[in-house]
Amino acid sequence: MFTLADYYRLIEEDRNEHLELFKLVPEEVFHKNYSEDTWSPELIFRHLISVLNWFKNLVPNAGFEETKLGFEYGTLPDNTVSLEDLVKEFHRISDAIKEGIEKMTDEQQEEILDTGFGKRPRKRAIAGLLNHESNHLGQVIWIFKRATGWTDKKIREKLYGVKK
Repeated sequence: MFTLADYYRLIEEDRNEHLELFKLVPEEVFHKNYSEDTWSPELIFRHLISVLNWFKNLVPNAGFEETKLGFEYGTLPDNTVSLEDLVKEFHRISDAIKEGIEKMTDEQQEEILDTGFGKRPRKRAIAGLLNHESNHLGQVIWIFKRATGWTDKKIREKLYGVKK
């Protein structure tokens, strides 16, 4: 049976792989906006780390200090953050969230919460945040491909050593 914890681990693996890609290219690819009124990969990841703060209200006993590297919805930061600092912060917070999700009981997953987006079971609210992250990871890879000219094949070769 596929669990909420399994789903979280899959999204976490995808996030880590996407972050690894940016270690293989010049730093500017991570920080640059590639078209007007769009976010850079850095800003997308900073948005995603802000979203991890929301898990603190959804996952019982997910004890972690909220990140300061994100930004509030509707605002933009006036500074940049290094890829290395973001990776460290993602690992710090993600480990606490993963542990909290793994410890949730079935009753806790089914508990109805008022999320601010309506009343829904806790597991559905968590799955919604995971879907949200997956969507943004798709944006990141799209930007990465346009910025580098890399194809799916080249990405697989660089990340996994797979030659097809």
